[in-house]
Amino acid sequence: MSQLSFDSLFSQPEMPESSAVKPVFVTAVPHADVIAPSRPVRDSAVSPLDNHRKDFVKLFRETARYHNRYQVFRDFVTMAAVALENAILQCDELENEYFQTIAGYEKDDLNRMARLLALVTEGLDAGMCDFLGSIFMELEIGSKDMGQFFTPFSLSELIAGLVMGQRVQELADGAPYVTLDEPTCGAGGMVIAAAKVLLDRGYNPQTQLLVQCTDLDPVAARMCFVQLSL
Repeated sequence: MSQLSFDSLFSQPEMPESSAVKPVFVTAVPHADVIAPSRPVRDSAVSPLDNHRKDFVKLFRETARYHNRYQVFRDFVTMAAVALENAILQCDELENEYFQTIAGYEKDDLNRMARLLALVTEGLDAGMCDFLGSIFMELEIGSKDMGQFFTPFSLSELIAGLVMGQRVQELADGAPYVTLDEPTCGAGGMVIAAAKVLLDRGYNPQTQLLVQCTDLDPVAARMCFVQLSL
């Protein structure tokens, strides 16, 4: 899992005074300002993963109610993807996109978005799954015009188990890695399921699986990037 600090990823820097000013990199804010000190009481009968999903949906619905839900989700995914990518690239163009995205939000909502990213990470840590894809479907914010439907992860696991057998055999026969092309990746659920198959059979998808992911929707592609990065 990623060990990046969510405080550093989603703190609130001062906005540049003019477009001619080069953006600065995001600075850290006190941990307590981002992560709420208290947590809800847990139901022992509910799995940790389900708890993280419920916490995400609840917090998301409290975030930036002055915007529509799709815009808030899109901007959250943009911030998360840029923060993860730019921790390595440190690209001015991406940094500008980050600043432009956060400009329309109040500080409290940006703090909530930091917590949302923490919940995504905690959810993926609790169990390999299509965390963002399931949230996207639950919130019912997909594009009807594009026919968006993210496959339930249980079905992705079933399909991956059926189609990855030959690929696993290639590794057993000495191949250094196997390849996977996902032309309609959505949030990356099928890729995560394929990686899970390799892990379950004793292989390391970080070094033995090369994947190309494509999607028509930039929001979906970035959801996939966030989940595979984490």
